[in-house]
Amino acid sequence: MTYIQNLSIAILGLFFLKSYGQVEREPIPVIEANTIESPPDWAIMQRKLVKAMEEAGDFYWDRFTHEGGSTIGEGPYDDLYEMFYNWPDFYIVGAHQRFYKRALAAYNGITRTNTPYPPDKGDYHHRLYKEFPTHDDFFHISEGMTLFYNLALGNPSIPENVARAKRFAGFYLNEDPEAPNFDAEHTLVKSIFTGSKGPLATSSAVYNLRYGHASLYPIVKDLDPDWHENPARASEIQRLYDSITTRTDVPVNLGITGLITNAYLYTGEEKYKKWVLDYVDTWMQRIERNDGILPDNVGLDGKIGQYRDGQWWGGLYGWYGRYGVMMMYASMSVASECAYLVSGDEKYLGLVRSQIDQLLKRAQTTKEGQTLVPYRRNKKGWHSYRPMMIRDMVHLWHASMNDADRHRIEQMHKGHKFRPLNMEGLWGKNTLDHLDKEKYEPGEPFDWSREMVQGDRTMGKSEYARFMFYTGENPDWPLEALKADFQEMTNRMELMRNDTRKISEITGDDTYPNNPILIKALQQTTMGTPQTIYFGGLLRATVRYFDVDRKRPGLPEDVSALIEKLEKNKSTVHLINLSPVHKRRLFIQAGAFGEHQFTDVVFSKATKNDDGTFSTEGRKQSINGKYVEVVMPPASSIQLHLGMQRFVNKPSYDFPPME
Repeated sequence: MTYIQNLSIAILGLFFLKSYGQVEREPIPVIEANTIESPPDWAIMQRKLVKAMEEAGDFYWDRFTHEGGSTIGEGPYDDLYEMFYNWPDFYIVGAHQRFYKRALAAYNGITRTNTPYPPDKGDYHHRLYKEFPTHDDFFHISEGMTLFYNLALGNPSIPENVARAKRFAGFYLNEDPEAPNFDAEHTLVKSIFTGSKGPLATSSAVYNLRYGHASLYPIVKDLDPDWHENPARASEIQRLYDSITTRTDVPVNLGITGLITNAYLYTGEEKYKKWVLDYVDTWMQRIERNDGILPDNVGLDGKIGQYRDGQWWGGLYGWYGRYGVMMMYASMSVASECAYLVSGDEKYLGLVRSQIDQLLKRAQTTKEGQTLVPYRRNKKGWHSYRPMMIRDMVHLWHASMNDADRHRIEQMHKGHKFRPLNMEGLWGKNTLDHLDKEKYEPGEPFDWSREMVQGDRTMGKSEYARFMFYTGENPDWPLEALKADFQEMTNRMELMRNDTRKISEITGDDTYPNNPILIKALQQTTMGTPQTIYFGGLLRATVRYFDVDRKRPGLPEDVSALIEKLEKNKSTVHLINLSPVHKRRLFIQAGAFGEHQFTDVVFSKATKNDDGTFSTEGRKQSINGKYVEVVMPPASSIQLHLGMQRFVNKPSYDFPPME
């Protein structure tokens, strides 16, 4: 081939690459702030909280980890991963890069130490195989996987983690012959316990029956309380339990959609999207066949209540279970969000919405005006009436942004006047007595706007005050939420500094160290998101930020952000540069994974007049893309009213171009 022919082919190739956007990208619109103002208190507290938690995190890391990232002391995989689960989130808010590197080191170290090698054995502290749990219920697998999912937010291009994501998803696509967890013909997961060694046919009847996580009714009408103390009876009940409960598909398996969606966000491969949609569709069809209510046990032939004479309740972590509603609804919310994310089809929000309505239609109102919904089902019917959880209602509204879903929360607010909340009082105690008291007794008045929750795994309790902010009734929420996390961080540090036990004693007592990194208020204020559902949920940010100059995710140094308004087709972002010296540049991305599209932006531009005064005029600029760049001169601020089309782009972990 001649030089001229080679040159012609090269030019032609460049033409096609350019035509398909692989050489030249559409330019990202640039907006420059030019308003100078005294920073609001929330902006100062936001950066102060980041700085203080960086110092606290250094103390925690030095005290509780070995040099290679493994933890001092042993523990089950999910509890150890939990020690650092939100450190990648801290990094993508704007914390120092060392917190991402430590999170990655911790994940790798914990994974190594929880994997059995000869002469180790696969005991309680060595339960990983191929870097994934050998067998567990997916509620607990989801807890352990949260750190792994979050690592992708900080760096989606680590080859080892990409391979892990595909391998882990493959355990549920039957790509590994050792892990045939999924029945593609019936579109079901084959057991309540699955993992890298496949589905289990047996699991602990003693634990799950005594703690009230499952029932054998109606096959066993009345289970004698001391059955586990008689070896012959215990063997019989174990056999019945396995035949009735263990080999079923259950609602908490919907959490697997987070695992599969994680692989999709890494790779974009359609097989992962198809699995998520097929599995969620199947559960929605099961609801339809069961008169509109979620069945909590499905046999291996795909039949509802197959091993219970057709009874749809009683399965593991289901309607009978002491924590069943919290677990099932978390899994349904994750599945609804994942299916909507990968498809852009709002019908998938109907999965969790339909079951919220099932509780609301059974609501009762006390003489004090308190609205209660049933949390459990047994042979006598619905019982354990408590206040409705806000977590799943807020996640639903955040996903749909429609008036009907917001109205559900407003109606709940009118009837939610007293404590205890759904997991307080007797319901918050972890005892073998799983019977609930029959009557709700109202306690102290409950003010949504004043509910500043201390802690990070809050089961959604931090959403009460946040919701009231977006209704316009709680303007102090951003500052107060940040202050609450600051206070909780100092409380945890005080506890750690004054704990005289050896580190091995702390972990040996099953008292895992209290992670001082608390990111719920930082994420909620900066990204306009409800708190990520801890049990396998993915980040649901309205926007994300990237530091253009440092070429990394997160807000630039000295920059604070607040999502001031959330609407279906518009969000308002307030940015503040606290530095009086340094200019900062950032990209704003539409959605956690670029799933949204900015249409335009409205902002104010200040102009200096001849007499030295300033006048302000409104500007509107077209964007029509998923990124906008903002230049922040020293001490500047800007409010951006961002027009937005939601769930119109293919989601991905990919970062914006920051060359």
